[in-house]
Amino acid sequence: MYRKWLLPLGLLALALGAGYWFNWQQNENRMLRTALDNNYQRAFYNLADQVQNAEVLLGKALVTADPVQIQSLFEQVREQSSQALDSLTQLPVQGELLGRTAKFIVQLGDYSHSLAEQVAMGKAVSGEQWDTLNRLYNQASGLNTELGRIHAEVADGRFSFTELAVSSSRRLAKEGRTPAGAGFQDMDNQMQKYPSLIYDGPFSDHLEQGNARGVTGDDITPAQAKAAALRYLDIEKGEDVTARVTGTVETDIKAYRVEMILRREGEKQGEPAIADITRRGGHLVWMLYQRDIPGAGVSINEAGKLAAGYLEERGYGPMKLSYHQRNDNTVTFNFAYMQDDVIIYPDLVKVTVARDNGRVVAVDTRTYLMSHHRRDLSEPQVTERQARELVSGRLQIQDRGRLALIPLDPDKELLTWEFKGTLGEDSYLVYINAMNGREENVLRLIENQDGVLTM
Repeated sequence: MYRKWLLPLGLLALALGAGYWFNWQQNENRMLRTALDNNYQRAFYNLADQVQNAEVLLGKALVTADPVQIQSLFEQVREQSSQALDSLTQLPVQGELLGRTAKFIVQLGDYSHSLAEQVAMGKAVSGEQWDTLNRLYNQASGLNTELGRIHAEVADGRFSFTELAVSSSRRLAKEGRTPAGAGFQDMDNQMQKYPSLIYDGPFSDHLEQGNARGVTGDDITPAQAKAAALRYLDIEKGEDVTARVTGTVETDIKAYRVEMILRREGEKQGEPAIADITRRGGHLVWMLYQRDIPGAGVSINEAGKLAAGYLEERGYGPMKLSYHQRNDNTVTFNFAYMQDDVIIYPDLVKVTVARDNGRVVAVDTRTYLMSHHRRDLSEPQVTERQARELVSGRLQIQDRGRLALIPLDPDKELLTWEFKGTLGEDSYLVYINAMNGREENVLRLIENQDGVLTM
């Protein structure tokens, strides 16, 4: 009698199970998209603010006569440009859509810095340079206008950044909607209308940046990319992670994009993470583990040790911890590669640690991958003692000098002696050429409760 109900009941149970699984999968996808979209929107709004700040600072420089003020404004433009480039690279937009925009932002910062150094040496800004600055000001204004248009599309819901990351333009067009990337393409097209910027600097339009030297090895499969991404996620025993490759990234560093969900024991809902893994060699490009971080019980010093241990366990090394920046309940550490006791500053890795439990929640290796390789380092022709004597006597030097390789442009690096010193309440880094004794650079260390930065 009951046998006739077995098949219908079985089918019903199967349908209910499939429905539950589908609903659970939809909830996970929705949560991941929301978290990613929030992160992308934050990067976009930061970019808009930083470009606007750069435009305002350029405008002030154009109407300022005092050399001290002019130098300060140029350095502030450089800082805003650096931050804008960082924000731009966090957006899920393919490199070809933003090539000229990114180059403009880099050139703006580099050109402003070169003029700041020129003014600092007592040389006036020439009429031709003022004309170039006026053109850069107009270009920054135009970029602001384009960013405003994209902002309007985001505000009225015409697209989301996550949709741009995971959906193809063909599918969106088929649905009768405007591809989200179109706004960025229009913005980059506007940037291309401006003439090239030719000047004596490392990012002039007549120079091309090199390839990603740190991306080595054989091509990998999507399955290998997924396995690599899981190795970079800082997980503990009792936690379960599911991962899937959602597509490819076509930038200077070609990669697979891997989305992950991490669940603690007993949890139904997980927390999202995302990583880009190079299609050649399986190197990590960047990783972000998006979760709430309610407290800050882990000290900055302990967090730094945990970040260093994370890199060592994953084959990075030897690395030297340089500076850090605190943000809410996380802290980001900058690590530079060490070769033969020389600090290789171009090979930089950023590691972000959550201070509630000391777990790594973000890693950025893009700078490292672009420049990392074994250097043929020359023997210094200037000793540490000789270099020390070339530092200004007004600076109170702390500790001994150390050898450091610093970047001058994408294809040129310089071996220097680095000295840290103080003048009153302010701290500075001075770089003396290890070959000829020339003072190559001076950086001011900005130390506050949020960390240590250089300017």
